[in-house]
Amino acid sequence: MINFQELQLEVKEKYSFVGIERRDSKIIFCLPKGFNPAFFTTYTSKRDLFFLFYRVLNNFKKICLQKGYMQVDTDIKTQDRDGVIRNQGSLQQINLPDVEIEENIFYSKLDLITSILSAYDERKILSLAYRLGKSDKIDYSKLHLFLHRAVYLNNGAAYIDTMTLPRQMVHYQPTDIVGMYCYILMEVQQQLHEEISGEVSALAEQFKQRYIGAEYGLFHEEYSTQTVDTLKDALELIDRNTAFKDSDYWDFYEAIELFLYGELSQVDEGEVWGIKNFHSVWESMCLTYLAKRAAPKCILQLDTKFLSDNVVALANSQTKILDLANVFRMNGSRLVPDAVVLSNRFNRIRSKEKNTFLLRKQLYKGQSWDDNGYTTTFDCELPNFSTKEFIKIAYRGQPPGIHTFSELENFYKVQSAQLIINFQLPSNFYSFWEIDVDKLINIDKLNELLDMMFQLNHIFYVALKKFIYTPNQFSEFLNEFIGNNVFSRSLFRDIFTINPDTKNYDKNNLVEMFKYFLEKVCVLNVIDIKYLPKEYFSNINNCRYLKEESVRKQFVYEYVLQQFIENNDHCKIWEIKSSFWLPSWRDNSSFIEKVEPDYLDGYIDLRNINFAVIADSYID
Repeated sequence: MINFQELQLEVKEKYSFVGIERRDSKIIFCLPKGFNPAFFTTYTSKRDLFFLFYRVLNNFKKICLQKGYMQVDTDIKTQDRDGVIRNQGSLQQINLPDVEIEENIFYSKLDLITSILSAYDERKILSLAYRLGKSDKIDYSKLHLFLHRAVYLNNGAAYIDTMTLPRQMVHYQPTDIVGMYCYILMEVQQQLHEEISGEVSALAEQFKQRYIGAEYGLFHEEYSTQTVDTLKDALELIDRNTAFKDSDYWDFYEAIELFLYGELSQVDEGEVWGIKNFHSVWESMCLTYLAKRAAPKCILQLDTKFLSDNVVALANSQTKILDLANVFRMNGSRLVPDAVVLSNRFNRIRSKEKNTFLLRKQLYKGQSWDDNGYTTTFDCELPNFSTKEFIKIAYRGQPPGIHTFSELENFYKVQSAQLIINFQLPSNFYSFWEIDVDKLINIDKLNELLDMMFQLNHIFYVALKKFIYTPNQFSEFLNEFIGNNVFSRSLFRDIFTINPDTKNYDKNNLVEMFKYFLEKVCVLNVIDIKYLPKEYFSNINNCRYLKEESVRKQFVYEYVLQQFIENNDHCKIWEIKSSFWLPSWRDNSSFIEKVEPDYLDGYIDLRNINFAVIADSYID
């Protein structure tokens, strides 16, 4: 078993093996690029990190098996005691059809956890729990069957100390080999955050109470070594006192023995457990996260090479806003960018952010109404922002003569005659104010404006939330607000004008305003997953490689995409932006962090992706 306290951690810079290796008689846990071993110094942190990677690599292995990239089982097997077949080691290579890539191999020369998990068979567990075992109980009616085992005393008496009798069990009284296996299995499954069956849990708890003690634990820093020693003693005792040993018994015994005695120090030097070329796992993790979190309509291109069938089906579950099929081709060759996603700058706003806006009624002097009987205007003060606006807020079904302020009092606190808007407006409320073009030039002012639009449900934000990304779609969307109601007569009073010829509402001014807004907030993100630390990009010695292998490729992707959208009126206003996703580790819940914003004069965004966040999504 792995001693997590003595496990050493390091990051390999020259090649991309991730896992456990033996080097100079030491056991090393090789972490991905972008990690800092100084973050993992305690027993608990090392233990949790190991099991996290076990789950990640196990999930990636399942995907490769599902895709047919590797054989189900290439383990080298030999016969052991009583003719039982046992595994001695495993090397499994990933082979992609019609693709020439660097060799990619799974190493599991001594996979202690898999030895326990692969032995699990609930029917076998329950059946073995009721089999024969030595008993210190004496059945006097069967004495004649055991006289050949008796010790005869001087007075002629026969002494029998044990009998092999059926042990009729009630409420899970198992043979101890099953109980020990269930205990180890339960401890492992708890670390892997897997569900534990009631039967296994009951057998494990009974074994724990009999041999271990309630306060001890197999993966507890203080008691781990003592628990392992206790299990070793118990295994020897069980094996000595088990009379009948068939293949089922040996299955459990071999798994337990390998788990307890499979010391990593006994194996050869080199890779013991893990994967060579972790870049494929990193790509699989990032693109899986993207497919699960982004709207399927907006995932316009996705490299599905290392994605499970379920994830691919999710990403393709809705019709795309823009069809990029057969777009990425040049000189007869097919180009495969990792991902192209249509996004808007509202995506940067996290729901956990809580801005505060103060809204005060705005009434005309001497009047109790402002727009044809409706009262919807507010004076907005932003304590943490430089913006000050006069805005309008209305809700569906709002009657004349009642200010929107009155209805919002049901949701927000009022202080000094001001509403304290500290979370997003309910979905049936809409706001509008004319967008100041100057505020869309400076990025800080733009972000400030987007925060306000998000929290107050500006009509432009609502449109983008409904995946409306073209002026024509927005014009159709506005039709539901046209009519003799609070929206056309108050919220959009200064924008909706009556055409003197048709007597219909003219929406062109508002549509043009939205079109310009799209130019500033809509982005076609061309994403490339990079298995490189951020420091690599600042090293001048790597400039040539980056130019030839990465930057030039992004130029080609952008060029092909630009040629396509320029021939489509409804999307040629969108901006195209490239970004590299880099691995990093942070203990917080932040998913993404922009690093080096001036890299290549801002042409490519370098973004640190939090491994902990996407790993949770990947193994979910």
